[in-house]
Amino acid sequence: MKLLQSTIILFIVLSGYVQAIVNGKNVAENDWRSVVFIEFINPDNGLKTSCTGIIISSDYAITSASCVMHEESSKQVSKVKVCIGQKRPFNSVADGCFETEEIYSHHKYISNSIASTANNLAYIKFKNSLNLKQLKVKPAKLITPGEFSNLVSQNQFPDITWVGFDAKNLRDPILGIKHQGTVNGAEFDFQSRSIVINSTHIRLGNHYQGTASFIQTPSGEWRLLGLVSESTPDNVIVFYPEINPCEEDPVLVRYPKPLMQVTTHLTVFPIAACGMALFVESNDYKELSCKNFLEYKLSLSDEVDNENPTALRQYAQLLYQSNTSADDAGEIYKYLYLANKGGDKKAPIILSGLLYDGELFTKNNDKAKKLIKDLVKEKNPAASLLQAKLMLFPKGETEISASSSERDILIYTLLKIAADSGLVDAQYLVARLYQLGIGVKQSHKNAYHWYAIAAMQGHSDSQYQLGMQWSDGRGYKIYPEVAKFWIEQAAARGHLAAQNQLGILKPVASQ
Repeated sequence: MKLLQSTIILFIVLSGYVQAIVNGKNVAENDWRSVVFIEFINPDNGLKTSCTGIIISSDYAITSASCVMHEESSKQVSKVKVCIGQKRPFNSVADGCFETEEIYSHHKYISNSIASTANNLAYIKFKNSLNLKQLKVKPAKLITPGEFSNLVSQNQFPDITWVGFDAKNLRDPILGIKHQGTVNGAEFDFQSRSIVINSTHIRLGNHYQGTASFIQTPSGEWRLLGLVSESTPDNVIVFYPEINPCEEDPVLVRYPKPLMQVTTHLTVFPIAACGMALFVESNDYKELSCKNFLEYKLSLSDEVDNENPTALRQYAQLLYQSNTSADDAGEIYKYLYLANKGGDKKAPIILSGLLYDGELFTKNNDKAKKLIKDLVKEKNPAASLLQAKLMLFPKGETEISASSSERDILIYTLLKIAADSGLVDAQYLVARLYQLGIGVKQSHKNAYHWYAIAAMQGHSDSQYQLGMQWSDGRGYKIYPEVAKFWIEQAAARGHLAAQNQLGILKPVASQ
């Protein structure tokens, strides 16, 4: 998966009557006039790229820090043009484009070394103050530290509405449109001090960097919550899988949707702004005073002491990731147990998985099943995958074998729920069921389909199996070059069967 390279030129087309229709909700383009198109000049080669920004006053706009960075050299871009309006292409002030005077340094935004500078903010100062009334632009209303602190304490964010620019057709760089969508299920990650959202919506060739994300208050006001640096909160991202190494042939794998599960990190505006060098202090931003922000407790240790269920589970995950001693097992179990008791939906899945694996805790399949029973009924993808594994490999087996037809059909149904949600392990197992004809009618083409999806995400078993299908022609046709390509990918990830297979394959003639 690769983000759009900075050398591609993106412009935007907007119509005064455009409405974005996402998730069944219509939002008039004029309702999001504070969300603007920003064109950047690469400092090394002068080529242009684009991003989304948000106007917060007549003098300033903000965007994500990664938008003002040259991806390879990490140099800050030298020139920026902010474009407001609905004509195409944007060329001048008459079209609603304005030059900027300064981009505030993105270095030292946040003193917390855990947080990546790429996930923070950049202030853009206009060369001349904008006449917002004439432009019909209302600056975005910013969420205050106090409001954000209250959201965190509730352990459940309201629905987040994102707004960004989409390049619909890369072959026609003057095609673009403002889009919006709504997602839920976000949580505050106390370690990275950002909002994280897991989702599975991948669309090829789209570009949403610097996406603005809003929430609506009980009074009906929209508040700018933060910005996303790599994708929208529903993970609409650029995806260019390298499937076919042979340039003269067409891409041989179609990409179904959804493709994979990814995590979006959303930069929280008050946190990022209060850590910024040269933070803008004015009467307009008194409620965002960094001094006031320090009064709010958003640290992981404080929330663990307060038995915040989300923080308890996150702390258990950190302990597990850094676990070097069996002595930590009791602490990990305790915090996951408390998080589950407090109502955290992810804690029972993690705890159940650890009981199933039997590496940290004593293996206990019955307890694992009990923990996720209700989540399986709700068709939770992660719980469905775990339940299927408990049925497929009750004693830790490594090979899939048929049992009763009714049981096998249930296993397939559970795995399909998880595979459709983007979980790569489930996608591989669905492919195996199709290949073996267990729980579903045998189909090498369907097996190929799911192996390809998982292989594109770096799943070594799927890469090996996909290579073998190209080697013997089961899924599509015999194609030694592509077979070798995928088997090499698996071998490079330490897959032993793939490494052995490389010695068996016939040499492929150079193109």
